[in-house]
Amino acid sequence: MTTLPSGLKTFEANDTVRRIAQNENIEATDALFHETKGHRHTGKAGDAPRIGGEGIAVGAIERKHLRASGSTANIAKFKRVWINGGSLFGLPTTPWYGGAESQGDRNSWTIDDSRLPNVITIDLGYSYSKVEGMSFVSIGDSMPRGFYIEVSNDQESWTRVYTHEGPVYESAAFLEFRPFESCRYLRLVVTSPSHKTYTAVAGLCVYSGDNGNEDLDVLEDRRTWGLSARLQGLMIIPEGQVKDYGDGSLGIYKALMIMNPSAGTYFRVNGGTYKLPAWGYLYIDIEHIHKQSVFPKIGTWTEGPRAYEHKDRIVLAQRNGDGDIYLHSAIQAKIAGNIPDADKVDGIDMRTSSGYLEYNDGSGWKGVGIKSVQRGTVNLSFFYPNQNSTLFREVTITPVNPQKTFLQVFSTGLAVSMQSNPVMDGSICARLIGSNKVRFNALESFYEAYAEIAWEVIEYA
Repeated sequence: MTTLPSGLKTFEANDTVRRIAQNENIEATDALFHETKGHRHTGKAGDAPRIGGEGIAVGAIERKHLRASGSTANIAKFKRVWINGGSLFGLPTTPWYGGAESQGDRNSWTIDDSRLPNVITIDLGYSYSKVEGMSFVSIGDSMPRGFYIEVSNDQESWTRVYTHEGPVYESAAFLEFRPFESCRYLRLVVTSPSHKTYTAVAGLCVYSGDNGNEDLDVLEDRRTWGLSARLQGLMIIPEGQVKDYGDGSLGIYKALMIMNPSAGTYFRVNGGTYKLPAWGYLYIDIEHIHKQSVFPKIGTWTEGPRAYEHKDRIVLAQRNGDGDIYLHSAIQAKIAGNIPDADKVDGIDMRTSSGYLEYNDGSGWKGVGIKSVQRGTVNLSFFYPNQNSTLFREVTITPVNPQKTFLQVFSTGLAVSMQSNPVMDGSICARLIGSNKVRFNALESFYEAYAEIAWEVIEYA
């Protein structure tokens, strides 16, 4: 048996412990804590370290409330906001507030006191069934004196859940909603400014026991299509060709498979031709449903830094102004489609079909070079005494495009019979008449004449 400085006794495994020894330990324990009043920050032995004059830094401790035997969490963390007045610096739903030297880190809403009421609206992303309260912190003791809070699921019908009038709101104080509400949107309406020359708030928090939003911490988000999975396991596989036609049109043949191999799940982006405007981009929003097929959508670039609003969005392609289209790197990581596509030049693709070269400029496949050659012979004759002659003849051919076709005629000359009357050399003329006929003509020039003519009709693609 060993006696500790506190008066408690420890025993060895082979000791025989009497009931009186156990009671002595109980009395020693009671003497240690009998005069205490709970957890203290005195800095003395047995107590926690003292808290400095500036208190605990904002964001160092995240508020947790216990309600109905369940814990609540801040469901507004990093969520998007918009305002009807004042100025936004960074994102006021960020749990921390930076220094004024960096506007991107200030994460605050500065209110224009001369134009009250001012409103800031938080989009929680989807509807939570049990929203219990709210809090926010001050920037330089600049809290408003009057405000109220409203909630809504559709931004049409609003329910007031809290009203504050009178003393300046105490920074980070919990504002409890009774009864608990279901909502997606929450707005803080400031009606009276602070006693300072400005009013500013930060660290906007909304608390709920409905902790369905699992990606509040991306490192703990273990869903199939959670942010962590997309960062580490995303693959985009073209199941056919992916084409840039050079006019803002992007062609996806068959489909794009978007998958997370480690999670064994995927979905498909339907094929088609999608026209991107200048600076437009093609995207899909993940719906967290396995093996579905979805159509992509077209978004438009807007200039200026702002909070990222689409945590489930994957951008597939981006158009560079009114020029080329650039694909997601995961698509470019493979030689596009099922076969190499190094023949693409300025958005025009080429291929061979049945032994013939073809190209596609976005309006379908077209041939390159000679499309077809048709050949034949025809004869013309003339006999003056009885007019037994054929001065023209027509030959039917397979239809061609006259604008892409030319005709060649071959002849070794005329066989003629001369008389005493003057004669002149005859001529032969051949031309296309319509898309499927060739006409041959001879001039009346000899007493008797006969000509054998060979011809070729050549059509280009």
